[in-house]
Amino acid sequence: MRRFGRRLWWAGAAVLALVVAAGAVALWQPRHKSAAPQPVRAQVYKPSQACLLTPSQGLADPRSAQAWAGLEDASGRTHVQVRYLSVAGQDTAGNAAPYLASLAVGGCQVVVVSGDAEVQSAVQDAQKFPKVQFLLLDSGQSTGSAQATPAAAPANTKALPVATPADARTQVAAELAHLVAN
Repeated sequence: MRRFGRRLWWAGAAVLALVVAAGAVALWQPRHKSAAPQPVRAQVYKPSQACLLTPSQGLADPRSAQAWAGLEDASGRTHVQVRYLSVAGQDTAGNAAPYLASLAVGGCQVVVVSGDAEVQSAVQDAQKFPKVQFLLLDSGQSTGSAQATPAAAPANTKALPVATPADARTQVAAELAHLVAN
């Protein structure tokens, strides 16, 4: 009987030690209070897009780079998604046409067009995409631009005179903000 008593005593001591250890761990654990939810860091965009068509140099072209900066400025204020596409190959109106069409049917409500051949392509093809507004960056130096041929430009095009590349940023940002507001 004595042996049975010792075993019972050791079993009770072991259970007591486990309870004390569990209590100590529970007391020393930091209390996790439910913190306020963190604000969402992702940008929430409107369901509209503004796009930039650039010549083959892409954003290395100074006028295109400034136009892209203007699109990003406007996107920060208006929450419109922006993207750009560069024409591959020769800078001709015929070569730019499929790239322009890709943006027009790909969800862009506004297409900013930079580059003389690309502007010429937009003037020729804009009537095919009546729901898309085309903003044509016009240096005023090309005979094929919308500025030089206003009668040929469809109603859904607007020439933005750009004397210097820096003008493209302010012109594009202001015009896109205006279009989104209306």
